[in-house]
Amino acid sequence: MSESPSEWTAELPSSLTQELILGVKDQIEKDFGLMGFTFTETLPLNLEMLLPELTECIAQLQQNHHGTWMKVVYRVDLTEKQYKFVQRMGGNTPENMAKAVILREFQKVYTRKHFS
Repeated sequence: MSESPSEWTAELPSSLTQELILGVKDQIEKDFGLMGFTFTETLPLNLEMLLPELTECIAQLQQNHHGTWMKVVYRVDLTEKQYKFVQRMGGNTPENMAKAVILREFQKVYTRKHFS
């Protein structure tokens, strides 16, 4: 993906609160709990700040622990269609996967907050 940092989040609600951002961060840490992954940034200002660390984590998983990566994909609840779409996009696949994970985790947090 060669868009600017905020283009991939352009479709999200403009009222993205710190509570939602922290919810996404916490949900990612929960779903990546198989490996003990935690972000070093404790108070991210936006979803884009989560991207570098998550990209690095995904790259390591894909290269060294493919089975664990597939378990994480299942826990995050990326569909097979979404997963294959990201793989076919080209470019930096770990970065694109990280974007897909962040967006899926946002969807879960947003839905939980607004519909429960």
